[in-house]
Amino acid sequence: MKLFGRKKEKEKELDAAFSRVKKQINNIDAWDDPKKLEHYILDSCEQIIATTKDIKAEKKEYNVVTKYLDDIQIIDNLPEPKSNEVRSAAANIVEMDNARIAFLESSKKITDEQFVMMEQEQAEIPSVISRMQENERYQAKIKREMNELEGNKSYLEMQIVEENRSRKRYMILAMLVAIAFASFLILSFIIEKYVKMDVGIFRIILFAIVAISAGVLFVVMSNTARDKRNNLKKLNNTISLLNVVRMKYVNVTKAVDYVCDKYDVENSYKLLYVWEQYIEAVKEKEKYEKNNDDLEYFTGRLVRLLKREGLYDVKIWLTQTSALVDRDERIEIRHNLVSRRAKIRDRMEENTKAVKSERDEIDRLMQEHHYYVPEIIEIIDSVDKICGLNKYKTA
Repeated sequence: MKLFGRKKEKEKELDAAFSRVKKQINNIDAWDDPKKLEHYILDSCEQIIATTKDIKAEKKEYNVVTKYLDDIQIIDNLPEPKSNEVRSAAANIVEMDNARIAFLESSKKITDEQFVMMEQEQAEIPSVISRMQENERYQAKIKREMNELEGNKSYLEMQIVEENRSRKRYMILAMLVAIAFASFLILSFIIEKYVKMDVGIFRIILFAIVAISAGVLFVVMSNTARDKRNNLKKLNNTISLLNVVRMKYVNVTKAVDYVCDKYDVENSYKLLYVWEQYIEAVKEKEKYEKNNDDLEYFTGRLVRLLKREGLYDVKIWLTQTSALVDRDERIEIRHNLVSRRAKIRDRMEENTKAVKSERDEIDRLMQEHHYYVPEIIEIIDSVDKICGLNKYKTA
């Protein structure tokens, strides 16, 4: 503790010295002033300290990575009985972790709101689903009936329109027959008067034709009128029935829509799916809660087994349990750690070279300019001590 305390005191003294010299430099405006050299040296010293701190952090990380590699070596070299115990405990943890992941995935198949709704009304949900299915079947049946009635209504309306047209055509035909009869009758009188021809037989035939035509037209128009009355009656009955069916359809549709809105589903099939997913989620939850107790047991067991072997970091293996089961995963982890350690070593070498270069540059400048200011030399000596540089005092 005294060693660290002395080191902190030295760093505080060094910071104070930096501040004093910088304050003096900031008051100088001429660039050819020798004090500017001190500014550069101070900057270099600060860079050396910062880089040295990086090197220390890298050394610490390097040592940690090395200890992790040592831990892997210890695990690989465990005797078979101990290795089997560790592998068994880790395998149980992996299995329970997989069950936990399965539970989390299954619970995401329905929304939280749907889960809460199912949980609150789980006693009524089966009857709700059954009733909704019946309503949907009834809705489909009513829909078919409504479509049939709509078709009949359209057909009857077209029939009535056609009968009205036929009645008009027959009336026009009757008028043409009357006009023709009158014309031929007048013609017969003219012939009889001026030609002195007997037209009695012609008139009898004319009367017969007109009588037959009138009779046929009367029968046809009567049938058309009767058909129209029947169709109008059927149309009125169809409209009345259609209104009743529409009312039934509206009511059952409201019942179906209410359930859909309440449970946030599109139909009974979706509601059934949500209910099945809820049942599955409840089972997984119960299994998950049971697994939590087992997970706590096997986690404690694994920690005790690894501590017994004196590993540097036991807890890290709780997140790498699959690597304790599968040797190939440990090989991959070892490869990654070796690569990581090599990169750290390269950074340490680069930073060490940078520190040496900065320090050599300071000596070169001071020797070149014969600039040995006691306060600067004191700062440089302090930097050498803090950074562990083996430099002679330049004074």
